[in-house]
Amino acid sequence: MKTRIILNPSAGAGRAGERLNRVRAVFENAWPGCEWVESNSAEHVTELAAEAARAGYARVIAVGGDGTAHFAANGLVGSRTAFGILPAGTGNDIAVAMGLPKDIEAAANLLVQEHIRPFDVIKAGDRYYYCVLGLGMDTLALNYINSSRMRRGRWLYTQSALRAMFRYRPQHISVNGEKINYAGKVMLLAVTNTASYAGGFRLTPQARVDDGVMDYCIFPKMSVPKLLYTFSKVLSAGHEKMPAVIMGTATKLRVESSEPMPLTLDGELTDMYTPVDISIMPGAIQAMGGVQ
Repeated sequence: MKTRIILNPSAGAGRAGERLNRVRAVFENAWPGCEWVESNSAEHVTELAAEAARAGYARVIAVGGDGTAHFAANGLVGSRTAFGILPAGTGNDIAVAMGLPKDIEAAANLLVQEHIRPFDVIKAGDRYYYCVLGLGMDTLALNYINSSRMRRGRWLYTQSALRAMFRYRPQHISVNGEKINYAGKVMLLAVTNTASYAGGFRLTPQARVDDGVMDYCIFPKMSVPKLLYTFSKVLSAGHEKMPAVIMGTATKLRVESSEPMPLTLDGELTDMYTPVDISIMPGAIQAMGGVQ
């Protein structure tokens, strides 16, 4: 019953290792002889997780935020190896969706209780994701975040989103699925697995990671003042009742655009562009988290 714990040393503004040291004893006591490995790239995180799954490890724990969780989970889709996250990043929405507290000591103590639950995975093209696929001003905001010297966190995310609202020029897309046939210019399309992303923005508050469907939210083209007002309602989930915002669930979607548009996955820029087919994979990962 082997355990591999993968540390992303750059997660949490480089403080993930320091946070892990505070709870090493919790893991050592629960799983004597567990392996401690440090990744040197995002791809290496996936390789380390996949290697553990092929070798029949009982569990893999990723230490970091949503980016680390994304790349670790990529190596575990469809395997029997249980997956846990020790939330040590700046955005920990996937860990929260698994039922884990943000406090690292509390999360460690819950992980070793080994409550296993099915966790849906979403496939976009030939890639997997676990939190959100973004299109539109999401990409522009991520570019601002990645080029900033500020520490990652809610303030940087909010500031970058505001900059993107003023500068983004909406593009024409179509979204087609079982219950949606939308065509028009949009500010933002998010196709989600979790209720929140970007460190707690509850864009699709009804989303669940074990319900066998993905949620979507579309902000059509609108004036900047209206967009600011609409986003101000996100924190209280008031945007769900606004006629301008399009929300729903689906098991399959196809997204096309008049010109190829870049896609983001779990808060990471990618080399993917529209058109893209998106589908849900129910329970494709065995997640360690809170009691259902």
